[in-house]
Amino acid sequence: MRKFTAAILMYSIVMSSPVGAAETAITDDLHPMMSGKHWVNVGAFFSARDLDASVEGGLGGARTVIDFESHMGLDDKPDLLMTEFGWQFGEEWGLSLQYFRSDRSATTTLEETIEWEDLVFNAGAEFSAATKISVTRLFFSRRFRDGGRHSIRLGAGVHLLKIAATVGGEVTLDDLTTEYLTSAVSASFPVPDVGVWYRYSPSDRWLLYSRLDWLSANLGGYAGSIWNFAVGANLQITEHLGIGLSYQLFELDGRIREELWRGSIRTRLTGPNLHITGYW
Repeated sequence: MRKFTAAILMYSIVMSSPVGAAETAITDDLHPMMSGKHWVNVGAFFSARDLDASVEGGLGGARTVIDFESHMGLDDKPDLLMTEFGWQFGEEWGLSLQYFRSDRSATTTLEETIEWEDLVFNAGAEFSAATKISVTRLFFSRRFRDGGRHSIRLGAGVHLLKIAATVGGEVTLDDLTTEYLTSAVSASFPVPDVGVWYRYSPSDRWLLYSRLDWLSANLGGYAGSIWNFAVGANLQITEHLGIGLSYQLFELDGRIREELWRGSIRTRLTGPNLHITGYW
């Protein structure tokens, strides 16, 4: 049920907006992210991170889903650098490009036996784990409804995902001897999506906005769903500089079918994003 929270909130915002009312188009006195051509955000994403994953072994058998935060001791609240660029071209069209990346590593003592690929890591032994994920989001949108201070955009885009995980620890071999071994998996694949944006500029200094991208599909190396939701505000400080605060949610839930990783993944990043904005 929680998967639909962002969609319901976005729908409520759009449906409750007075875009449909008769309203004289306003060309002045708008925030520069609505009246200008370009903008860029650079800031920190203070995320709460959750990653559950599994890898199919070459010998087959049941897959064990590993919680990298509780089982392997990875930081569940990493701070990420997030950047975003926007370009309004023509009267109706827009493009946005967003990027963020999360790299984590930890060493801990296993409290229980862990199965990963064809390896069984022993409880009580020292264990290391590292994960990397980068998300590049490209989105094209078209303005369909414009009530002056209110704007609704619909569009489509693609998320380019790169994901990697490495684990290492003591394993018991067939002859009952133990050895420290590592296993690394990685995958990169595009995931298309569709989305809707809503923007409201109560004055030339303030902008309120929300955005939802989503898709559930079976395409190439990935089968599952993707969610990318944001709601926030931006304050213009000077002619070309502003500051913004938003709440961001990114979730990936499905199966990976790449050469170097065949298994399942569920990762979720949620939290505030504080950023500086430039307009021109």
